[in-house]
This record gives sequence, structure tokens and C-alpha cells, in this order.
Amino acid sequence: MVHSLSVAAIVVSSMAAATSPIQWQADYGKALAATRTEQQQPLLIVFDNPNDPKSSIESKQLKATGEQSDLLDAYQRCHIDVSTKYGKKVAEVFGAKEFPFTAIIDKTGSFVLCKKSGRLSESQWLETLATYQKGVRPSLSVHTTFYRGNEIQLNASGVADPEFCPSCHLNSK
Repeated sequence: MVHSLSVAAIVVSSMAAATSPIQWQADYGKALAATRTEQQQPLLIVFDNPNDPKSSIESKQLKATGEQSDLLDAYQRCHIDVSTKYGKKVAEVFGAKEFPFTAIIDKTGSFVLCKKSGRLSESQWLETLATYQKGVRPSLSVHTTFYRGNEIQLNASGVADPEFCPSCHLNSK
């Protein structure tokens, strides 16, 4: 009997945990701190005005359903109401002028990977979440020299011609 009750309690609690809504932080500072200290997940920030249908994000985009559930789980999440004094202040820091506004910060909490203004379609929303879910800052590859024959040369500014790729001309003379 006791065993049956404990199994039932475990089943009920796991069902409640599985259907619990994804938690959105309302405080940007706390969300950023969580990004930096906890699991080092990227930070997804959504700014909107829930009182204005034109300036609010679609509520289904904030909920964990289907494919979106896994994508949202990859992020720390922050939802900021720009109709408040605090929300306006944070939106100003991000340079947000049109709402809804979405930003994604890398998993170290130090670099803004993406900023998008206006409503996103369902496919744009999912694509954005999928693109930045690892929270890794893109690496840059910059050519500073180019190859001519047996010499490596710099142009007058010390930077290689942006239309020239040394990999393509290694065998040219």
C-alpha cells in the first residue's frame, strides 16, 4: 500500500513537472547573472508591451510546445514589459525602438549575438531560436595578407584585398 502511494506520488509530480510552463525572468540583471553563473546558456530577451496588440509578442511563442519546447529549454529567458519604467530603461540600453524586440546574448553573457525588431513569424522565431541555441560567438576569419608567386604581400593599408583569397591562388604565378 505504501509502495503504491509513493509510486503514485512520483508519477503525479513528474507529470506536473513535465507540463509546467517555461519560466521567464522579468528582471534582466537576474537573468544575465543566471546566464553567466549557472549552465552557461545563452540569454533570450523579449521586450514587448502586452497592453498593445501591435507591440506584443504572440503568446504562443513564449510557451513550450512541440519543437519550440526543446529550443526554449536551451536558453535562459527574460521577458520585459516596456510599458513599465524599468522596461523602458532596459529597452533603451538595447537600442530597442520598435516592439516586440528580441535579443540573444551569448552563453558567457558578454556579447549580443542577435537583435530583431518587430513581430517574427512562427518560422522566423523557430529559425532564430535554432540558430543561436548554442550561444557561441561566431569566429571571424580575416585575411591580412595575400599570395603572389613566392611572396606574401600586404596592400598599402596593410590589409589584404577583400576580393582576393589566398587559398584560391596558391598555384598561380
